Amino acid sequence: HEKGQPVLVGTVSIEKSETLSRLLSRRGIKHNVLNAKNHEKEAEIVAQAGKKGAVTIATNMAGRGTDIMLGGNAEYMAKAQLRKEGFAEELIVEADGHAETSSEEILQVRARFEELLSQMRSHIAEEAEEVRAAGGLFIIGTERHESRRIDNQLRGRSGRQGDPGASRFFLSLEDDLMRLFGGERVQNMMETMGVEEDMPIENKVLTNVIESAQKKLEAQNFAIRKNVLQFDDVMNKQREIIYG
Repeated sequence: HEKGQPVLVGTVSIEKSETLSRLLSRRGIKHNVLNAKNHEKEAEIVAQAGKKGAVTIATNMAGRGTDIMLGGNAEYMAKAQLRKEGFAEELIVEADGHAETSSEEILQVRARFEELLSQMRSHIAEEAEEVRAAGGLFIIGTERHESRRIDNQLRGRSGRQGDPGASRFFLSLEDDLMRLFGGERVQNMMETMGVEEDMPIENKVLTNVIESAQKKLEAQNFAIRKNVLQFDDVMNKQREIIYG
């Protein structure tokens, strides 16, 4: 963060996002929190999460479908400027449209949008180079999700389209996944090695335990869904007999 690298912090729940936000506020670190509540505003924040020095905390559902572009997103910035200049929201929606129109207001907003877009692109190009030189978007995972697919989605937000980037997960034996599956085994291993409680460790065995825990949980969730479907099939047949 100090060298200007944008940071995206992924959490598993809104509560954990808010706890982390309070900790960062105490340290005086400016940041944005995304928790899948206000989709329109969040898409705008995600679009700017690649700006120099930006810190964004997000749950796995927040801001999905919006690319994080290094240096920021010119279109979102141009539209934000149109809002500041007092253009109505229904006109801003038409700003990047190409449908033929004779409306003076729409033509005016389109002309202004193109002007702003050109300015923003030249500004972003410089900032994007600075962000690339700093190492690109850095992803921090605060906990492993129940599904490896979601972890990979978080990692995949960095290093897109040839841009540099990095990702790192910080885990605790008190995380939900570790407590439910495999935490005891790792705890015993740490006690045998004489590792202090607050000492960070990196170990291939740990990674394997986490992957094994995720596979167990995925299998468990699949079995639950399968049972629900079987019950539903029986009820469907009964409905067909009664109402058919």
